[in-house]
Amino acid sequence: VLDSEGNPTTSTERVCETYKTVTQEITDQLNAEAEAEAEAVQIILTGIDNDIYSTVDACP
Repeated sequence: VLDSEGNPTTSTERVCETYKTVTQEITDQLNAEAEAEAEAVQIILTGIDNDIYSTVDACP
């Protein structure tokens, strides 16, 4: 970054986050992923319906 006189400068910004805030963000993300996975499994199982029994019976 150049200052008003054209000299190279660096800038820093301090961001304070509490451990609880970071943990809550991670928890929310993991919950959303788990919810999406559970929904995908439900869709797959609903689509299988009773065909699963004939598929399992066909296995030796």
